[in-house]
Amino acid sequence: MSESGADSVVEGRLVVVTGAGNGIGAALAHEAARRGAAVVAVADIDVAAAEQTAAQVRSAGDAGVAEAVAVACDVTDHDALDELARELCAAHGTPGLVCANAGVSAAGGPLLDGEASDARWVLEVNFFGVLATLRAFGRRMAAVGTPGWLLATGSEHSLGLPHAGAGAYTASKHAVLGLCEVMRAELPPHLGVSVLCPGLTSSKLWASGGRRPSAFGGPTEPQPIAQAIIERGMPADVVAQRALDGVAAGHFIIPTHYNARSYADSRAGEVAAAFDQLAEVDTSSWDVTEVAGAVLSELAAAQPGTEQ
Repeated sequence: MSESGADSVVEGRLVVVTGAGNGIGAALAHEAARRGAAVVAVADIDVAAAEQTAAQVRSAGDAGVAEAVAVACDVTDHDALDELARELCAAHGTPGLVCANAGVSAAGGPLLDGEASDARWVLEVNFFGVLATLRAFGRRMAAVGTPGWLLATGSEHSLGLPHAGAGAYTASKHAVLGLCEVMRAELPPHLGVSVLCPGLTSSKLWASGGRRPSAFGGPTEPQPIAQAIIERGMPADVVAQRALDGVAAGHFIIPTHYNARSYADSRAGEVAAAFDQLAEVDTSSWDVTEVAGAVLSELAAAQPGTEQ
């Protein structure tokens, strides 16, 4: 999607935000309202938190908001998520912007010592939940010709390694970047996609373990040290402003914390050095697109009646 259409996806449109009960999600809901959204759907697994955010959006009197609705949303329940997308589209029209923002973090510690259930839960929410959200709404948005945008919340962990001790979380955020990069190549021209890559942000991410389902080991106790660190993060409203500025500019990767550049630079430098070393050995190409093109051409030529 071109940049010229990216600034039209919020004003007068339905905006959907998952994980909007607090933190970045709540801030995105407020920012969408300030930018003239007609309806903001505040979706969260914690319905009371979603109701509170929706009430705050309405009471803020932000220009353009005709309605802020709170909806229950468990992004790990893909059938319910698809039904929610159907209901919201039927009631308010196809969204202009969908923010797949819901995310969780498990207790920290070395990967070799961690519980498999922690990793499964984090990936179920942070990766499969994002994918399910983008599919549920994106399919409907793709079916119409109206400009629209998908925004997935990744992390500075999508770009490199800020710190050790959060292996499943880091892996999930790398996966979000990967799926969105593929989606960018597959979406129709009227749709765009961005990955929000915030750093340390003031939120209740530290408390997410309290809602871990029994299927993944049940609730965990809050982490006081994690709480103290996270609460010193960038204000969520600043992150939201930078997020929607990035969408308006048509950016694919949207960083919000400049310090995260060092993580990306470190990764890029290591990759470049590895290829520089390989260049001394062999620079032959086995590009998969080139190979696939050659194979398909050979198969076509082998078909009876094909001109040589």
